[in-house]
This record gives sequence, structure tokens and C-alpha cells, in this order.
Amino acid sequence: MRLIQGKCQYLGYSILFAGISDAGRTRPSNEDALLILADTGLFAVADGVGGLDAGDIASRTALQYLKDLCSLLPTPSKLCSTHPITKGPLQLEEMIVAINTRIYQQKIASGKNMATTLAMVQLCDEMVAVAHVGDSRVYHWRAGVLSRMTSDHSLVNELFLKGMLTAFQAEHSPQRHIITRAIGAEAAITPTVQFRIIHPGDILLLCTDGLSNMLPEMKIMEIIETGLGDLGKTVEQLVQNANEAGGRDNLTVIMLAIS
Repeated sequence: MRLIQGKCQYLGYSILFAGISDAGRTRPSNEDALLILADTGLFAVADGVGGLDAGDIASRTALQYLKDLCSLLPTPSKLCSTHPITKGPLQLEEMIVAINTRIYQQKIASGKNMATTLAMVQLCDEMVAVAHVGDSRVYHWRAGVLSRMTSDHSLVNELFLKGMLTAFQAEHSPQRHIITRAIGAEAAITPTVQFRIIHPGDILLLCTDGLSNMLPEMKIMEIIETGLGDLGKTVEQLVQNANEAGGRDNLTVIMLAIS
């Protein structure tokens, strides 16, 4: 476990950031990965799908290709370009589709079954673009309130949204690890992308399910509020608490404080 932290200026924002990827207490290796491109306002986490041949390769390849694609853009703000008709975040969708194609082709060529989740944020003027595939999450903290910005692409969450499971049943279901979308699993992918207005004082939290499955959201919010002012220690505290709760999976956490 190695803490990555720093501070940068981007589009008028002053951003404090911190991130950790940890193997947890029970897994022999870490199939999670993180990407911090502070100078382009982009941050991402990926979780190689467990039980497959090369989850670690899938997560790291996805984030490396995302980094490569960002380097090809004329300006980082192009990531936030919108479709002229739908006004949707076109560029991010295209990039995720390209990443999916790369992982899927690598899977076919290598003969290894591989896939990964992906959750990312891109700062865009007064907004943040949020994109995800799978059950890695993005949270938004503002003035003592923690809200989930992503909705898991998972079997249990789909059953919950249809009213077929209660929140308690969904949280404790033995099927909660079954995801319905993953980068590289199929030849085509449909990511979920959205925009949200951000304000100075906001905190964004990206995490893999190694954190969200170990700690309830109330506990995550409590740790964030207790650690206000020291982002690095807050990230370390989240990882420590998840491991103390069992650490049954790899876990990756990135936090951004906007000012």
C-alpha cells in the first residue's frame, strides 16, 4: 500500500488529491489499479473482475490506454465535449468504448478471459463528468451529506431498482458481486455518463467494491468528516477500516477536495 497525494491547479480549481490501492487481507495479489492525471483533471479506478484469468492485466491495461487516449487530445477540456443534439458527454463515452474494444481484442488474442470495472471523473469548468462501467463507485460529499453518483451495474442492484429486493436484502445478498457490465467482457459496451455541478468545498470519492462492500456509507461519511483537512490520512483511514472489517477484497480509493 502506497499513498499518492498532491495538489494541483486545473481550470481555476485548486485540487487536493490522495489515492491508495491495497491488496486487502485475503487476496494473494492486487487486481485493482488507479490513475491520477492531476494536470488534466482526470482520476480513475479499475477493478479486475475476480475469478477470471487476468483481471490485473485488464485493469492496468484499461487505465494505461485511458492515459494514452488523454495524451492524444488537443486540450484536456475536450474530454467534456458534448453531443450537438443530445448534449450528452460524447467524448468520454467514445473513450470508454475504445478502451473496451482494446481489452476485448486483447482477450481474444491472448486466449485469456479478462475484464475490469471502471469509474472515472473529469473536471469540466464548473462541473464534473462522471463515467462508470461495473460496480466501482463515485461518491460526492458536500456540507456533511454523502451521495452516491453512480448506480452499480450489478444483478443485485438491478433487482433492487425493480423492487424485487429490499435495500437490506441487496446489501447482504450472496449475489451482490455479480456485475452485469464490465470493460472487455463483450465486444460492445454502454457506459453510464453524467454531469454534476461542483462547488468549492466539495469532495469526490472514487472507490472499488473492496471499500464499498466492507464499509457502510454512514461509516464512510463519518471517516470523511472526521478527517476534513487531511486528505491523505482520510484515505489511509478508509483503507484501514475496510481491512479491519475483513479486507475480503482488493480496495482502491481516490479522494479529491475542490477549492
